Amino acid sequence: METPEKEQKPRPQMPPAPERDPGPEISLTRKILIGIFILGFWIFFYWFREP
Repeated sequence: METPEKEQKPRPQMPPAPERDPGPEISLTRKILIGIFILGFWIFFYWFREP
């Protein structure tokens, strides 16, 4: 027994999602300086920790 084909309703056209702005780019120099700063703090507190 065959089933009748269902009528396909046209899907509403949705506008494309807006492109997300990832924010300002961080320069490589600034990334390196931030990394050195964090690493320096970690070494400082590791070196001078209480025994």
